[in-house]
Amino acid sequence: MHFATFIVAAVLAAGLPAQAFIAWSGDACDGDQGADVACDGSCFPFGGRHSFVAGDGNHCVALFRDGDCVGQRFNFTNQGDGCTNVNTGTDIESFRCFAGPSCA
Repeated sequence: MHFATFIVAAVLAAGLPAQAFIAWSGDACDGDQGADVACDGSCFPFGGRHSFVAGDGNHCVALFRDGDCVGQRFNFTNQGDGCTNVNTGTDIESFRCFAGPSCA
């Protein structure tokens, strides 16, 4: 029985992104919530979002004016499990989240 419980827990944990990033349409991590995505450096859309939480630990989030993570870039360093309002003075259309302090 304990083995079956372990297998179920392992399968559930494998389905969750490590160090998840979540964005919202509101300014204070409220409004419509986006999908949970991993902080693995992949490029994701951010259009219509105005705040985010970058999971547990230290993360660097690179926000981009244009889609496909190109164009003017804004680095948000030392991001953790608190809500961050995105106020760059321009629309943000995409982002990359990195585990650790560097946006590289």
